[in-house]
Amino acid sequence: MEILRSIYEVAWFILLIAAGVAALVGYLYTHFRYYDRGWFAGVALAGYPVLALAGLRAAGLQLPSAAAWLFFASALIYVFFRYAVKGRHTVPYLLLAPAFVGLALLLVYPFVFEVYLSFHDLKLTTIMGWKNTGYLPFVGLEQYVKVFTTSPLSEVSFWALLGRTLLWTFSNVFFHVVGGFALALLLNNAIRFKGAYRTLLVIPWAMPQVVAVLAMRGEFHSQNGFVNIFINKLLAVFPFLASLGVAPVQWLSDYPLLTCTIINVWLGIPFMMVVILGGLQSISSSYYDAADIDGASYLQKLRFITLPLIKPVLMPAVTLGTVWTFNNINVIYLVTGQSGGTEQADILVSALYKAAFTYNRYSYSAAFAIVVFALLFFISVTYLHGFDAAKEER
Repeated sequence: MEILRSIYEVAWFILLIAAGVAALVGYLYTHFRYYDRGWFAGVALAGYPVLALAGLRAAGLQLPSAAAWLFFASALIYVFFRYAVKGRHTVPYLLLAPAFVGLALLLVYPFVFEVYLSFHDLKLTTIMGWKNTGYLPFVGLEQYVKVFTTSPLSEVSFWALLGRTLLWTFSNVFFHVVGGFALALLLNNAIRFKGAYRTLLVIPWAMPQVVAVLAMRGEFHSQNGFVNIFINKLLAVFPFLASLGVAPVQWLSDYPLLTCTIINVWLGIPFMMVVILGGLQSISSSYYDAADIDGASYLQKLRFITLPLIKPVLMPAVTLGTVWTFNNINVIYLVTGQSGGTEQADILVSALYKAAFTYNRYSYSAAFAIVVFALLFFISVTYLHGFDAAKEER
């Protein structure tokens, strides 16, 4: 019975999505077909908003400003099809419309709502009033000022978190690139079992991140973890290392950020290796043949051929790696148990998570998220400028 109920719910959801897509396509098709008819203006500006409003009320949604927004949206769509599209490119628009609307609902609306929250004051003391009356106190830029002047956590300030996040991002991306580049250079040679090596090396990145992180977390356990066991075995073979300060440590409690960094480096190297290896294999061997004839050494070929030609491939990968690492809450959350525990490993996104879901500072968290988005946008634009320069050099 439970299986049948689940199948019914899935089938009903699929039919609902199909009906929504069909309604959207039919709505747009009428704009393509009848945009130049005199009577269609009244249908587009009045008839469709009334039907949509009736559908919302039938679904039990009582939105006070829905009529105004529906009329405004209908007017924009009508003007766009009447004076810009003029019946052209029917098939491309109809094919793109469902995906565009889906992305707008999944991405644009949450982003706009987040901007709205950042200029208001939503927290535990105001959330019930907002639910009952729909009113939120407007505070202007107050939340953005608090982002830079107050701590999102109990011990660490925003500026300390920013510095730690930049250090976390730079160190991870640096070792991702260096490690991935070294492995790619090795795999680019004619060696036996190259396919097997490539498969084994890509496993940490290919497996689910939760599984990989939790498995590695166990290896840093203070007593039964592989790292401390290996250190003890090493000290038994080389006792003089103890005089140099080598000893087992409490990785998860004393060095949480370093532990997270080691695990994230291990997870990120395979991705960079695959990208760089693809770039290396796209370089024509004629460059290296000409360099061999001229008597160039391996380091000279690496400097003057490999690095310049691999840069256009490497720059987008570094940009993606920077954004992913900057926003990587998974490793920190899973390694340290970030439900309100240690703050020694927190970066901006983990502090943002705590501010929203542990301390319930929703509007503050929305402003915090906008600030993080602006930082990532600036970093991405900087990298893309470098990518364009690299393409021109090539």
